Amino acid sequence: MREDGQPAAQDDGSGSLLRPDGLSYDVVMATRNRPEAVALSLPLLLGQTRLPRTILICDSSDDPSGIEAIVAGHAKDAPVPIRFMRCAPGLTVQRNIGLAACTADVVIFPDDDSLLYADAAERMLEVYEADRDGRIAGVCARPVDRAPDETPGDLQSYAAEDVGPMRAAVRWLRQRGKEWASQDPFLSIGRRLNARHEMPPAVAALNVTTVAYMTGFRMSFRREVIAKIKFDETLKKYGWFEDIDASFGAMEHGRIVAALDARIYHHRVASSRDNGYRMGRWALLNLAYVTMKAVHRSGLGVPEDEARRILRFCRMRAAGYMLARRNAYGRDRARGARDALGPAREILAAPPERLAEIYARHEV
Repeated sequence: MREDGQPAAQDDGSGSLLRPDGLSYDVVMATRNRPEAVALSLPLLLGQTRLPRTILICDSSDDPSGIEAIVAGHAKDAPVPIRFMRCAPGLTVQRNIGLAACTADVVIFPDDDSLLYADAAERMLEVYEADRDGRIAGVCARPVDRAPDETPGDLQSYAAEDVGPMRAAVRWLRQRGKEWASQDPFLSIGRRLNARHEMPPAVAALNVTTVAYMTGFRMSFRREVIAKIKFDETLKKYGWFEDIDASFGAMEHGRIVAALDARIYHHRVASSRDNGYRMGRWALLNLAYVTMKAVHRSGLGVPEDEARRILRFCRMRAAGYMLARRNAYGRDRARGARDALGPAREILAAPPERLAEIYARHEV
């Protein structure tokens, strides 16, 4: 028996240590000012066919009473402990606070509007358990376009983003266009990092696929991996691309895959995460910071060559925002991206030891 009361690992004769009851997992959910979303997502976490050890709700709401009341209401009869943690604002900060309180083998980090199908966690854990040598650093779920039938209450309790077939098709075409025209640096870097690690045969036999990175609403990590790298608190507030940065860090330790049988619906709130100017600025500055951090840390290619490719992509993204100026938000976003081109060049040219300093100088 371990000190935390869980069964001790046992040697099965193959040299691999296996928990007799399988791997455990914790859930860390960061939230802010969205009790309606938590009311939808929390019951689905409690209804998983394979329950977590603990659920940690890390809340930075201006008024925490709404979310705290939802948590307290569910905690009374919950089959597992639910902890409400009051946090300072900032997605990376909130996730790190929750991570520090975790003790399980795996940590799943859903968004507050991530609606998990009942067997999603079980399917993700199966991938880790098939990997007897610890080569898989992270596993993400597969996004689907329909909420689970068990979703409680009214899905219209807050307005979700339109993700109908037409919108999904436009997004797919836009993504393929970015890849064709300029080689999206996130995809290029993630694929090269993942290619450094072999796919374990037992994992390859499952319904999985390799991904270039994990998006935040559907990601999980081995705790020992994410505890080493953590979420980069240089990325403030919304922390755009912090999920990609964490994925790149995890790929220093192992491969990242998607469990295609683990389904998740992202009931994304329709409103923007911040004002248009900041979103346009972050789109370039955060991209430049996250990609060059990975280039320097991982020794991918020649930094100057990588920087030129990333800058070309930044210019294309800024141009795309200029063409999409349909309202005041779009005009502000285009202006923010335009104003970020100069600072992005500075970040891309920065030596690795000054990367965070130069990014922080321009972050708004």
